[in-house]
Order: sequence, then structure tokens, then C-alpha cells
Amino acid sequence: MTAVDTGMAQALNAALRDALGTDERVVVLGEDVGRLGGVFRVTDGLRDAFGDRRCMDTPVSEAGIAGLAVGMAMAGWRPVVEMQFDAFAYPALEQIASHMAKMRNRTRGALPLPLVVRIPYGGGIGGVEHHSDSSEAYYAHTAGLKVVTPATAADAYSLLREAIDDPDPVIFLEPKRRYWTREPLELPVRTEPFGTAAVRRAGSDATLVAYGPSVAVALEAAQLAAAEGLDVEVLDLRTLVPLDDGALTASVRRTGRCLVVHEAQGFAGVGAEIAARVQERCFDALRAPVLRVTGFDIPYPPPLLEDAHLPGVRRVLDALHRLLPATARRAHGIPASTGNSAPGRTFLLPDLGEGLTEAEVLEWKVAVGDPVEHDQVVAEVETAKSVVTLPSPYAGTVTVLHCRAGEAVQVGAPLLTVGEVAEALGSGAVLTGYGTSTRPGRRPSSRSATTAGTACVADAPAEVERSATGIPLGPAADKFVRGHRDTPAVTIWADTEADSLLAARTTHGTGLMPLLARACLDALAAFPELNSRVDADRQELVRLPQMHLGFAAQTDHGLVVPVVRNADRLPLDELAAELQRLTALARRGTLPAEHLTGGTFTLNNYGGFEVDGATPILNHPQAAMIGVGRITDRPWVKDGRVEVRKVVNVSLTFDHRVCDGGTAAGFLRHVVDSLTSPGKLGSCS
Repeated sequence: MTAVDTGMAQALNAALRDALGTDERVVVLGEDVGRLGGVFRVTDGLRDAFGDRRCMDTPVSEAGIAGLAVGMAMAGWRPVVEMQFDAFAYPALEQIASHMAKMRNRTRGALPLPLVVRIPYGGGIGGVEHHSDSSEAYYAHTAGLKVVTPATAADAYSLLREAIDDPDPVIFLEPKRRYWTREPLELPVRTEPFGTAAVRRAGSDATLVAYGPSVAVALEAAQLAAAEGLDVEVLDLRTLVPLDDGALTASVRRTGRCLVVHEAQGFAGVGAEIAARVQERCFDALRAPVLRVTGFDIPYPPPLLEDAHLPGVRRVLDALHRLLPATARRAHGIPASTGNSAPGRTFLLPDLGEGLTEAEVLEWKVAVGDPVEHDQVVAEVETAKSVVTLPSPYAGTVTVLHCRAGEAVQVGAPLLTVGEVAEALGSGAVLTGYGTSTRPGRRPSSRSATTAGTACVADAPAEVERSATGIPLGPAADKFVRGHRDTPAVTIWADTEADSLLAARTTHGTGLMPLLARACLDALAAFPELNSRVDADRQELVRLPQMHLGFAAQTDHGLVVPVVRNADRLPLDELAAELQRLTALARRGTLPAEHLTGGTFTLNNYGGFEVDGATPILNHPQAAMIGVGRITDRPWVKDGRVEVRKVVNVSLTFDHRVCDGGTAAGFLRHVVDSLTSPGKLGSCS
């Protein structure tokens, strides 16, 4: 046979026809599937070929249809049910969730339930309410169901045949907007089985995850992105249950970025589950947050608003630009422009509805060189219907106004271009000496450093200015400013003998960090004000019930602050093991997400930098931080005599809103007493 252009509806019809002809237990039933051949003609001709006992029309009762299918499957048939539209299946949810999904488990596997529920789903056909829902999350969340959604005619045929042969109930979601899209196909065909995703387009810069009707949108967006030099991989999940975790993880680990696209609402959608799995399995490989492009969290809109509601190519491209901002694209050798002559992001005149094709710019609210924020009004335009204000979808600086006030502009034509704000590089942490550099290991050249140190910019000759190297401030720089501005932080300190601390290290066979950590945790138990945060909006002090201890760990890529969860519950030996484990993970760059955030108090040991003391910035929103300097030999008065002793500086930086100086001093003294008392350190175990 030779390949012929085949639509998805034809492929599904062929799969049903072949299944009916191969297995006499297969029965097709539903509303109008017989004489009419189904609303979308997927069952066309089956009644004539196999009779009305194999392809039967049912009453208009979805719950009854589903219940009948359960009974037939229990009796040994293989029913294939058609629900006319996605939202029409909701009356059958009780049968699907309570009986269809549970029967195999209820009988401890003794009774299989081989049935298929075919549901045309999704938008794109101008259908009204109850005719365009994307209901996959309901079924994927129901244990006991397999959930399948093909994106190609070949998969439609193969996956439906596999669904009919499967011993478990299968929800088969058919993207109705793809019914008439044709592709060269030779039937019968068998593609990859359930639980196998397909890479529809290979790429190296980002992974675009889609399924069902969104796969075609993802492929078109990836093709347009390729014109900008962005190499996007498109992964078609094919089946949501079972989900191909292996392919998903491998793709994201290879590209380092992930964008999920689906038509359903974003809140609690399948994309949220995918994002969570990617975060859990690929956190150390991610170079940007996982993003989603979805339908809006509203009931399905009227047909005129359908295009605005559904994730289109433009929205997917915008998300790809957020995923790989201009600075990162330049680092990849990718042009920062989006096809226009001016660099940055170009705002196109959006579709203003009601069939309007143009608008007149009445007034610009911004000028070239002005900074703009997301959703800031940039222009006022007049259509044949009304005057409309246009908010900017981008933040940055206006570089070009593409038309003048009084000029008519077509829908889709450029209005203005916004130069993107440079992506801040750096770690974002707030420990002293940490987080404000650019990439690890990069420092200004000696020439640049000399220039910066010997001349003021205002007075420097032109050739000196040209020789200077500009290095962008990291995200911690802004955090430092906000921390000083918003938090009344105070630092107090005390020098103390370290002999007992060093002796305890030998006695317990552990490092200094577990002993320092235990002293801090004991002090927090005695002074819980320091294990709290300030709710500025409510003007409240929130005391935290858990003690999640952050600590500084030096790695090849800078200082990292791992977090020991519920550190106060660990005895000394387990606390030491956990500190060692998290430090090793941090140095390998494989620290889990739950150990990177959520700290309630930080232990900052800067003695490893050969520093005696410091006044660190608080790790917002924490209220306090202990700092420990290096242990040095110093003159020390003991019993009226001056001796050389091991001495260490211990400092406490605290938010003055959470306590007064007396409480803070009491906390610091508690820590110092623990460090100087062998008995107290010994009892910590």
C-alpha cells in the first residue's frame, strides 16, 4: 500500500472498523453513532457494515451509557463509548470515577474492565459553552483510568487500537480541531505504545511539552523560534496516564529549560503536575523556572473570544522569550531581536474584537527612552467602536515608536519596541561576600580594576572610560539595598575562648559546624523570638514552630546556603551527618529544592575565609543570623594572668523589630555559654 492523505477522523474510523472486524466482543455505542455516524462522523458506516447490535444508538443519558458500558465490560464485551462533546461527559463522572475506575481494584484484579470512552475535546471550532472543554485533569487525577490524547492521525489509529485491546478502562481524548487535518499515512499502522512520549522536533535550547491539540501549536511556535536562532525541542506526551517520565526528564535535562502548553485552565491542570515533576527530577539541570502557557482560569468563552483564550503561537513565543531572555540568547549566539530591525520586544496592535481590523493612535503615553513596566498604559487608540487604552505586555525601555499619533495602524502591525531589562546574573544569596558577582570565577581584568581604582568616571579621559569593564550587579545587590532600607538590623558580638569547642570536637568525633549548629538551636529554643519573621502588612511578629537551619557551604560555584529541615529534632550525630550530606550535595550541584529554601535561621561560618568577624545582611525574611569567625591565638586574661588562648568571635545580627537588645544579648550569651561549657556541648548529643 502507498501512503495517502488521511485525517484524524478517518484514522479513528479505520481503527474502529478494524477492531470490530477483528474481535466480535468489540461494540460501539453512544448517542447518534449509528444512523448519523456520530457528530464528527467518526463512526460513519460502521452500523451499515456491522449491524445495529455492534454499533448501536443509545438514549440521551450519559450516565446510563457509562453504566451500561461498565456492565457490558464485566460480562466480557469490549465496549467503545462515544460522548458527543467533552462537557457532555460530566453527567457520567460518577459512573466513571466510582465504578469504571474502581472495578479492577475492587475485585483485587480478578475482573478486568476493558472499555474505552471516546471524548471529542478541546476548542478551536467555535463551539459554545459545554462544547469546547479540556477535561483531561479530571480523568488523569482519577486513579484506575488510563488517559490518552493523540496529536496525529497515525497515533489516533494506533492508540485507539491499543486502547480497545487494553484490559483497563481508557479515556480516549480526541482533539476535535485536528479531526480534519491530513497527513500522509498508510493504514494499518502501529506507533509507540502507551506510556511513550514522542519527540516531534529535536532541539537543544528548551523543551516545549505539549499533548493533543497543543502539539501543532508548539511545533509552529518552535519553527518560528528557529528563525530567531532558538532551537526548541517539542515533546508530545501522547498519553497522560501512564506518563513517560523518562522521556520528559531526559529532554529537560538535555535542554535545561521547560515550557508546558495546554488548552485547559492553568490552575491545577496537567501542566502543573508536569512542572512539579520537572522541578523534582531536574532541578539541578534547570537554567530557568518551568513556565506554562494555558487557557485562562475562566469558563470557556464565547466563540469571538476563543482565540484570545486558547494558547496561540504568539503566547508560546512570548513564553519562550521569557524562558530564554535576551542576555541568555546573546550568550547562545542568538539574536536578541524578534524579527524587527530594532532590538528588544515589539508590541503588536492586538485584535480588539468585533471584527475590527485597524485603530488610530490618538496619543502616546510614553516616549523613546522612557522606562515602562508590565501592564503600564503606553498608548490610547480609537477604533470604529470606542477609545481603548493599550497596556504594555513587556517591561524595559522604549527604543522605537513605530507610528505617529494620528496614524492608523492595522491589527498585527508593530506599535512600539521595548528594550529588555538585562537579565541579572548571580546567585541571589545574601551572605557576606556572596552573591553579587557575575558568573563564578569571572573577575574584572587587572587593567579594568586599576582604572576603576585610580580615576573617577566623571573626570576620566575618554580612553580610560573606554577601557573600563562594565559588570552587571547581581540580584543580591538589590536585596542588600532593600534589606538595609526595610529591616532595622543590629549586630552585636562577643569574643570567647574556643578551647572547649575544640575539645568537644575531639570528644564527639565531629566537625565544628554541628557543635555550632547545636548551640544555635538550643539558644533558639530558649529565645524563640529569634526564630520568627515579621509580617509587615499585618504588623505582626510570626513565631515559627519549626527550626529550619540554613548554613553556609563553600562550593566551586560560590557559597550556597543549604537548609536542614527540622534541625532541632536531630541528635548531634544525625545533625552532623545531615550537614555533611547537604554540603556534599551542594558541592555536586544536586541539592534538592526543599533544602534550598525555607530556612528560619542561618549559621554563617566565615572563619573559612580567614575573617575574624563581620556584620552580615539578614537572609530575608529571617529575623536573625549567627556569624562565627576564625579561631586564632590571642592574648587572653585568665584569673588575672595574660595567656595565649584559642579565641573566636561570635556575632549576632538581628531584626530589632522582633526583640530588644536585652533579648538579643541573652541569645548571644546562651550561644557563647554553650561553646565554653564542655558539659553543655556534651549534653547536645
